[in-house]
Amino acid sequence: MTSRGGSLFLAPVYSFIAAFNLPGADGQDPGAFLRRTALIVRELMPTVGPSVQIATTVLPEVGGGWSLLLPEPMPRLGLLGQEVTDTHAVLIFGDLQRRASASAAKAVLSAWTSGGGDAVAALDGNFSAIVVDRAERTVAVVSDLLGRRTLRTLHAGGALYVSAHDVALAATGACPVEIDRGSSCSIVAADWSIGGRPLLTRVEPCDPAHWLRFQGGRLERLAAPLGLFEGRIDARDTAAVKGRIEQIVDILRANTGAVAAEYDTVNADLTAGLDSRASFSLLASVLPAERIVARTSGAPDCLDVRVARRIAKLAGVRHEPRALEPPVCDDFGRYSSLIAFHMNGDSSAKRAIDRYPAWDEGRPLSVDGGGGEILRGYYYGRPGQYRRVARASAGDIASWFVRKWRRLSALPWRSPDAAAAVHERVQTAVEVMFRRSPDVHDVLDQFYLFERYGRWGAITSRFTWWKSWTPYASPAVVRLAYGLPSPIGTYAAVHDAAVRRFLPEARTILVNNNALLPLQGPGLARKVARDLLYVSGELWRAAAAWRARAVREQRSVDALRADAIAGPLHDYARDVLLSRDSIAVELLGHDAVARLLDEHRAHRRHLEGLCNLLSIEHWRRLVTAAAARGAG
Repeated sequence: MTSRGGSLFLAPVYSFIAAFNLPGADGQDPGAFLRRTALIVRELMPTVGPSVQIATTVLPEVGGGWSLLLPEPMPRLGLLGQEVTDTHAVLIFGDLQRRASASAAKAVLSAWTSGGGDAVAALDGNFSAIVVDRAERTVAVVSDLLGRRTLRTLHAGGALYVSAHDVALAATGACPVEIDRGSSCSIVAADWSIGGRPLLTRVEPCDPAHWLRFQGGRLERLAAPLGLFEGRIDARDTAAVKGRIEQIVDILRANTGAVAAEYDTVNADLTAGLDSRASFSLLASVLPAERIVARTSGAPDCLDVRVARRIAKLAGVRHEPRALEPPVCDDFGRYSSLIAFHMNGDSSAKRAIDRYPAWDEGRPLSVDGGGGEILRGYYYGRPGQYRRVARASAGDIASWFVRKWRRLSALPWRSPDAAAAVHERVQTAVEVMFRRSPDVHDVLDQFYLFERYGRWGAITSRFTWWKSWTPYASPAVVRLAYGLPSPIGTYAAVHDAAVRRFLPEARTILVNNNALLPLQGPGLARKVARDLLYVSGELWRAAAAWRARAVREQRSVDALRADAIAGPLHDYARDVLLSRDSIAVELLGHDAVARLLDEHRAHRRHLEGLCNLLSIEHWRRLVTAAAARGAG
């Protein structure tokens, strides 16, 4: 197999399984074991994309290696890369910022040989890596700070199995299908598994705060340097604060330029919001206008389209509005299985109410504003909100999060234990964050970074058919931002600086009709003006929603999806969720699930809960089939 580097973008590479110190029953050849496991995964996966081949790398001295399912022919950019030398071997899952695809694995190896796991964890990218020291017979698994591509591990029978997907681990035959109810409940109620705990009880997640070392059958978890809150700038040092903000903007722009340079045309997903406006400003500063197309979903006269059209015109960029397409239900079951596979069941099947994806390497890259809340205080962004939580304890914060997830108390759980497990996980996660910094704002920022963005927001990193990129997914940027005075995101200073430098005319256009960039910053007069503008904007939105015409025009994607689950997909959802061994029945009971389905059909109130359950159930069927074949 030829050596391939990591990539900046997602390509149709489906899965991999790495295994080391394999049990030597009957003198089993590691290569044969790996190929057989990969074959089971390929057979169980939905038929998607181009045909695939299985490529295996065996490292005899460590009793294992890895198998990859690769498309044939190989695309220009590959998701997985490897580098094998006489002394080391590296497998990388993801990308490094401003690294060519042929050099990412080499960069990981260089960092490892110079500084070990700490140096690899400090690299700027969206990746996980397996590093093998062939002489020392040691295996390490390391992830980046953001944790959106963390791997899964199974330590069983003296062997370590590693993959991005639970199905591959189940196919080894070493992983019994035992469902973690706490993870199931968390996904249904909060939209992701708090703490990143897998749905399989025997599987362990890789954590950005740790890297793993495996040697001689023994697995260790070693602390990784997060680099947060170090060398914090004093709030009174305004020159240093301004310099840090400009440094962050410089890195955002350099990363954007490196990515965009590889494409003749780049699509910019532009809305009336702040995150997409800042990323669009960065893109417009590094590419000529004729190479950019601004795109916005919605009716021609909706707020997003109107504002995006104005901003695109200021930059001389062509703007294309996109009407919301009606749901496509024909491939819902197959598409749901695909999503469940890539997200390990930790996602919503509502995304499968759409046209089945196509793998088109020639399509343009989309640059969006995903994750921009990292730099502007997602959980305390509204007026006065950050002040109200200043004296909260870990218990207060955990309870506040639990109250936000109303499904946790509203759904008719069969047992209170699952909901209690979610609360306990939130409490544990928050306590860890408090130990890193006692500042409540820092805790809220960490929760967004490691939980909502790192786990819930991982879909763009794991869906191999999405060709999108965001400038905010940079560990180097995040580390610099977390060195700003607390609260780091109150005034959206980085966004304001980017727009002010590269598209100053857009600074005076209202953000989502209730914020103005020139009003960002400290000071009583600005605070009062921000609050008044925010309140008036919210009143305007409420008045617009009250008018029947406005309601029809602003019909959301989720409203259309809810109609599909209540209508053409109702019978399918009922068959899946009410099957005898479904997780939905185990968690809620047969009668409760049937009632939820009927209520949704009548009132459309349970889209998220039902679609989360559907994704978990599709995942369970894939994993159960993989385990059965692996055991056989």
